[in-house]
Amino acid sequence: MHRRHHRPHGPAFWPRPLSFDQVAEHRHVECGLYGICLEVVVRRHWPSFTCQPCSLWPRRCQPALAAGPAVVLALPLAGSR
Repeated sequence: MHRRHHRPHGPAFWPRPLSFDQVAEHRHVECGLYGICLEVVVRRHWPSFTCQPCSLWPRRCQPALAAGPAVVLALPLAGSR
């Protein structure tokens, strides 16, 4: 049986704000889901975030994805369990 190495869509917590020079290293601002991820980060009150762990990072996400934004919107908000 083969195990798929699935990484979830969406942002990952980053403990401190990024400098301007670090943005290209940690975020993919051209991603079609970037705006939705920003909303998730704001609702969770995170100081910053990174896109690197996202499953869409290596293949550079596109605006029209099969999974759609519903996957990111389903992420739990800060403080909810």
